[in-house]
Amino acid sequence: MDSDRLLRELTEFLRIPSVSTLPAHNSDCRRAAEWVAAELRHVGCRDVQFLGSDTHPVVWGVGPQVPGAPTLLLYGHYDVQPPDPLEEWTAPPFAPTVRDGQLFARGAADDKGQVFCLLKAIESCGRPPVNFRFLIEGEEEYGSKVLFDVLRREPRRTQADAVLVADMAYVAPGWPAVYTALRGIAYAEITVRTAKSDLHSGEYGGAAPNAHEELCRLLGRLKGPDGKINVPGLYRSVQPPSKAERALWKQLPFKEREFLTRRVQAKALVGMKKYSVLERLWALPTFEIHGITGGFTGNGAKTVIPAEATAKVSLRLVPHQTLLTVERQLAAAVQRLVPKYVTATVHFLHGADPAVIEVNHPPFALLDRAFTEVVGRGTVAARAGGSIPVIPALRKSGAPVILTGIGLPDDRLHAPDEKLDLQQLWDGIRVFQRFYELLGKTSSRNGV
Repeated sequence: MDSDRLLRELTEFLRIPSVSTLPAHNSDCRRAAEWVAAELRHVGCRDVQFLGSDTHPVVWGVGPQVPGAPTLLLYGHYDVQPPDPLEEWTAPPFAPTVRDGQLFARGAADDKGQVFCLLKAIESCGRPPVNFRFLIEGEEEYGSKVLFDVLRREPRRTQADAVLVADMAYVAPGWPAVYTALRGIAYAEITVRTAKSDLHSGEYGGAAPNAHEELCRLLGRLKGPDGKINVPGLYRSVQPPSKAERALWKQLPFKEREFLTRRVQAKALVGMKKYSVLERLWALPTFEIHGITGGFTGNGAKTVIPAEATAKVSLRLVPHQTLLTVERQLAAAVQRLVPKYVTATVHFLHGADPAVIEVNHPPFALLDRAFTEVVGRGTVAARAGGSIPVIPALRKSGAPVILTGIGLPDDRLHAPDEKLDLQQLWDGIRVFQRFYELLGKTSSRNGV
């Protein structure tokens, strides 16, 4: 394995600031798509297309024909989260830097480094052992609208014997995993208005309603200090983990103190204390506030009473909840909790249903064997607290979806100093190469 060459190539990919949520980076998203397309051609794809968008296209690829072999669909994304706050990065987020065997850059683990890993594993095979299909999208961090539109029109593109998604992490160093559930997401902006326009705080302070105050009171009512979300009906569909699942979680190398000090890096954990930390992370819905705007936030001073304020919020959904129901529940709760003199609106930006994944299909055993042979330990089954919007759509063809990854729990996804451990990358290339080889020795069941 030529690690120097591979590092140069991955660094080139990571330098592209393909932030899908910001229109200023539309051309960068297109550049990242073109980088992926070039790599697909390099590994032998005979058909590479850009689907659905000029700026955030889904990159579709069809590999060389391998008669009689199974078809494996690889999914990933080339878009990344915004890098803010920039001042908290040790080095610029799009200037990849190696320190102590770790590669720091936005997208290193989520998901460019993992897409790179899957592609380089194909390259390492020499002759492709299976029929590869590729769906590499550019809007995963912003709801996957382009890909959803493509699959609505052309659902046949998900037809395969198995789907492989590498966008996850080990549950602990040395403990690779496959994931049985993902939380869904409902992302929204809650806006409150209290007057026709901003007002002078000297002339009107003490009598005029303040939009920031009303918004903060509303947010405090939506989730109390105990961590319970006060949205009527929200918990109705929530089902606790089974006894077997709880027993399995207790065997995982999860230490609450280490989670607090090394990963959260805070002074205390919060939430509904009658539940374990893993239950709070994996099996319960959440309500989080991501940002608040309104009034005056520039340098210096301006004494206004803001007439309007907006909060960006999200709820994470657990299995058996549905996006449409939760959206209705949140909108109704907001209207119920604001005073009559406040006008409140809820605008939903994007969302996805949660996903439940069965891990007893034959390809999971092959991946377990590949991890065992390469890193010395097979996979454990775990849930994930995050969301990948398109997973339910990828399952509609009936193919098993393998959700796994080569990241580590402390890779700081969506945060400053995101990283990927290089040994994880080199091991991952060998693991997936071996998985492809093992899968290639089986026969196609779906005739695709």
